[in-house]
Amino acid sequence: MKSNRTAYIPAILVALASLGLLIYSLIGVADHGRPPMNGGVPPMQRGEDHGAEETFKLLGTLAVYGAAASYAWLRLKRSRRSPSPFVRFLVRWFDKLHQWLGYAALILIAVHGFYFLTQAAIKRETYTGIAGLALLLSLGVYGFLIRRVRNKHLRKIHFLLATAFAVIAIIHAGGTAIIATLGVVAFWGVVWLIERKAAPSEETAASN
Repeated sequence: MKSNRTAYIPAILVALASLGLLIYSLIGVADHGRPPMNGGVPPMQRGEDHGAEETFKLLGTLAVYGAAASYAWLRLKRSRRSPSPFVRFLVRWFDKLHQWLGYAALILIAVHGFYFLTQAAIKRETYTGIAGLALLLSLGVYGFLIRRVRNKHLRKIHFLLATAFAVIAIIHAGGTAIIATLGVVAFWGVVWLIERKAAPSEETAASN
């Protein structure tokens, strides 16, 4: 079971489906979109409920930031033996937190997507949103299995799906996802600087 590569198959299928949705959103969807799935005129086009629209947009924004914070774990987990006590504290904290952030992001994106899928005109962002939801759902499944199934490929699949989701999120959410991504990169940079600064002091203490 440890070397079973069949674990890649579901991830590959989801990735291909997401890629197909992305391509279709870029070349196969008219700018004006089509009516929503509920068959009526979208409330947003009638100008009836902009408050609800903004609320569900906010849920999507929170989901992007939550997913980005969870993604930060991919670098942080390499610092389990960091020379910095503060970084080791962050590692222990993020170990549990990143799972809950990921599941929270999945729920928020599902609610966000359901609203816009049923209440808004179908447009390009609809398909990239579905692709992102599919990738995030797969991420959740693989993340759940990592600690329960002995398969050395699961962590790599989890990483690849997380990276694919990050790309789709940038395409779908634009500036929000870019800011979140830059925030993660900046966080990694700060962690690296803290570790670099802590390393010499540890070496000096050992020599004394």
